[in-house]
Amino acid sequence: MRRPFHALLIATAIVGTACAESSEPDRAGDAPVGGGPAGAGPIEIAHFPLNDAGVPSGADAVFDPAVSQDGGGSLRVDSVRGGRLRLYELQEMGDVQGAVVYTGFLRSRALDGQAMLELRCRPAEGEAVFVRGAATAVAGDSDWTPQEIRFSRPGLCRDPVSIELGVLIQGGGTVWIDDLRLWSVPLD
Repeated sequence: MRRPFHALLIATAIVGTACAESSEPDRAGDAPVGGGPAGAGPIEIAHFPLNDAGVPSGADAVFDPAVSQDGGGSLRVDSVRGGRLRLYELQEMGDVQGAVVYTGFLRSRALDGQAMLELRCRPAEGEAVFVRGAATAVAGDSDWTPQEIRFSRPGLCRDPVSIELGVLIQGGGTVWIDDLRLWSVPLD
């Protein structure tokens, strides 16, 4: 049985709640490739399209209606030296049975380092664990790049107290973030 979850938006100088469903069709790169039993596929846990002017903005991130992967705007970060941007925290997730997969799109301009998705899990027992998408990081001047990171060791994140979605930016430049999703994918 799945327990309800709450999405809490956390960013520097930003506090608000958000959880959105989209009637938009899935785009290439959105649905992760899953394993598991025949007929079992990815289950979307949460979708944050970042596509309306109601997205909170603060000192470190602003809504940018002119730049978007999906046509509805995006979140823009103008970084001087980089840092970790905490975006969403999903609480009361219940027991995680398969891989947790975090997908989205990143774009960069004049980024002198890298930017990548970051997924943190705070289990009921033990230390917080995280995974970063270094393999698909954006750097320099890049177009929209699909991102997918997979936390496929459920034993380390049993019955999570929270799962945090973020972006790690290393260096100065501009990064845009769009169409974030969290999935549950059965393991083989």
